Amino acid sequence: MTTFLTVAVVVIVALIAVGLHRVWRGPTIFDRLVAIALVSVNSVAVLVIFGFLFGRATFFLDIALVYALLTFLLPIALGRYFEFRENEEDAE
Repeated sequence: MTTFLTVAVVVIVALIAVGLHRVWRGPTIFDRLVAIALVSVNSVAVLVIFGFLFGRATFFLDIALVYALLTFLLPIALGRYFEFRENEEDAE
């Protein structure tokens, strides 16, 4: 079971790297926001798997839950901010 979880962590970390590349090179701000959400979801998955690997599932699940709630709000807030900012620039 630990081999499976270790391989899962490696795959998810590779997905995080792909998402960070999209954050860095994204053509638009909204592509970058979607990539931030992708990295956040994958980070939560890594935290949960680490909890099972280290035998401290409840501790890591609590951290993952708080992190998931915070990262759920970040792309929404940034998207609304940039949408509002683009609408202001169009009005001028």
